[in-house]
Amino acid sequence: MLWEKTAPLDPARPALEWARRRLEALRAAGVEPVVTLLHHGSGPPATSLVDPDFPEKLAAYAGAVAAAFPWVRRWTPINEPLTTARFSTLYGHWYPNLVDDDAAFGQAIVNEALGMLLAMEAIRAHAPAAEFVITEDLQSFTAGDPRTEAFVAHKRERMYLSVELAMGRVVPGHALYGYLVDTCRVSAERLARVAAHASAPDVVGWNYYPNSERVLSVDAEGRTLNRARVEVAPGTLSPRPLLRAAAQRLALPFGISEVHVNADERARVRWLLQRYADAAALAEEGLPVRMLGAWAAFGMVDWDSLLRRREGYGEDGIFTFAGPAGEPRETAVAHAVRALARGEDVSLPEEPGWWETQGSPR
Repeated sequence: MLWEKTAPLDPARPALEWARRRLEALRAAGVEPVVTLLHHGSGPPATSLVDPDFPEKLAAYAGAVAAAFPWVRRWTPINEPLTTARFSTLYGHWYPNLVDDDAAFGQAIVNEALGMLLAMEAIRAHAPAAEFVITEDLQSFTAGDPRTEAFVAHKRERMYLSVELAMGRVVPGHALYGYLVDTCRVSAERLARVAAHASAPDVVGWNYYPNSERVLSVDAEGRTLNRARVEVAPGTLSPRPLLRAAAQRLALPFGISEVHVNADERARVRWLLQRYADAAALAEEGLPVRMLGAWAAFGMVDWDSLLRRREGYGEDGIFTFAGPAGEPRETAVAHAVRALARGEDVSLPEEPGWWETQGSPR
């Protein structure tokens, strides 16, 4: 239920007709939705990630939605807050399209953390048993050059920032507290307010893709190169070491919340089954694995450019719109999802995926 579409003018007065029809249909079918309020965006035009009042505005919207749907159990106030802040303030991809602006990044990530916490308070005023779900990018970083080791150490620490802000851990003594205060110029009072409203997520959903593991090196001109590990050395990928490390550090229930790869349907089934095997193996180890999410139901358009170009490049998901008259139809992924949900075995397609061979989807 995207904020900018549902309440573009007043966060406390959302237009709920479109969402109500779909949520009630899901409810009637016995499907429990996880409602997301902000997904890779800055909200309506009257706010943004760097607006000091962003947290309160998001909370007003969250409260209005929860008042209408108090039966919804699970909520994700902001999808991938760290990724959204990075793409918007450090890489220039999304609004406000800033590059290497640490001050804006600090403001954005802290605003998002406080916004999520105030949103959950507003939601729980109407649905006291509501569960807080955080989704975030699961990353790894390797220094391919001694000159990148310090930067790699920073990025490894930063991967947990959004979750640990929400948990109230980013206080004096935290590895990134000084970075936020001194480099990003976030006030100590602002961080103290976040910690005062802290609420540990009920579930952390980690999103893992072939490009999630990165190698940083320096070229002949002294520029930092950030490449996917699969491009440097294609081979078998597995998030198990990263998920173990996250579970040890955070001690929170978790799962793999987006399982998708840009490939044909047989390769997508292979990727899905590999990630299912990862989740099952970690559960066998006794880790608190709660879910696996097949993504995206109806595919994506222009996501390979992070929506920076309008090329109409489509990626199918569980379904494809390639049927007659653009009607959605099931792919092999749909059959695999259904079988897994029933506890049935699914044969792993034998042909290796591109992430195991050439390291690029096209």
